[in-house]
Amino acid sequence: MTNLKPSIQAAAALAIALASGAGGYFLGKSQPVPTISASAAAAVTRTEIPRSSNGRPTIAAVDPEELKARLDAEPNPLTRFQIALRDLDGWVAMDPEGALAWLTSQQRSDRRDEVIRMALGQYSETDAKGAAEWALKNLSGGELNNAIIAIAENWARQNGAEGAAWFQARPDSAERDAAMETLFFAWASNEPGPALDYLKNNADTEKLATTLRRAALAGWAKSDPLGAVASSLTLSQANGDPDQFANTVANWATVDLPAASDWLITKQPAGPERTAAAQELATIFAQLSPAAGVAWLEKLNPGEERDGAASALVAMWSRIGPAEAAAWATSQREANLAPGVLGEIARNYFMKDPAAFEAWKAALPAGEMKDAAADAGAVGDDD
Repeated sequence: MTNLKPSIQAAAALAIALASGAGGYFLGKSQPVPTISASAAAAVTRTEIPRSSNGRPTIAAVDPEELKARLDAEPNPLTRFQIALRDLDGWVAMDPEGALAWLTSQQRSDRRDEVIRMALGQYSETDAKGAAEWALKNLSGGELNNAIIAIAENWARQNGAEGAAWFQARPDSAERDAAMETLFFAWASNEPGPALDYLKNNADTEKLATTLRRAALAGWAKSDPLGAVASSLTLSQANGDPDQFANTVANWATVDLPAASDWLITKQPAGPERTAAAQELATIFAQLSPAAGVAWLEKLNPGEERDGAASALVAMWSRIGPAEAAAWATSQREANLAPGVLGEIARNYFMKDPAAFEAWKAALPAGEMKDAAADAGAVGDDD
């Protein structure tokens, strides 16, 4: 049993706001799309696309056949790619599959693969279906996974229903499912009603319904958090899935943690949905400001709600600052930490700084934390 007040009181107001993209708290992208490495970028720098007065890019006209002739006549591979990159936007705009075919015909290298990703990304901005079909025919493994996830995000902006139907028709795979999560996340960020209606009205999505519904609500939370959490609460209660509501609130928190955490305390009645959401927000506090998170715990209802949030906060905190988390866990008196949390704190502390851990363990009074620390040290000695 512990006192929730830290030994040093948390500082005053919390002012945290994370700028999150489509990934955010929702982890649909199991393999993030690679970015151009510094070395590759230095070797294949693209010419900046000039912008017209209305803000849209102005792409210079390119004769694909003349460009290919110039490229094929150039014996130096580096120079070839520099030429290709200078005219890549115009080439892809005129003949995307021709550009991609020429690129894939070149000797394989990191530089070639980077340029293919750039060309495929541009292709998908105007014709996501064509880009997806090309990727399916020409890529495999991690390259295919990364490509279709990126394409799915662009497809959601063009025609979410078309993209969802195309991916649904593909054979089951982890890569297909990750792309669908990304698509529904991005689609619902702009059109939450159509995205959720699609899931409701298409029996073919039943196998992934829970995952895709969470993705859609997570995306919605980025653009309209109050609308998203209201809809998520209704669906969570109807489906007996409080974790869905918690995921929605957590996505709001990655954009505006103060607003989300205050709303949960002041607007959401006690119950399984609030309890689950409190644990998710506690892990975010632990990563951004553990002291503010400790202060926020004081506002939660005693018992299961506060215990669960305190356990989530200190477990995550111990991965980042195990010494501070261990000191807090041993000083507080008003929450029961979940079974295993004390051991997790001790193990993380031991792995981070064995010498400091041993000094801390020796100073502990007899009790559960002392026992957990002894077990963690014993496991470390065995290793």
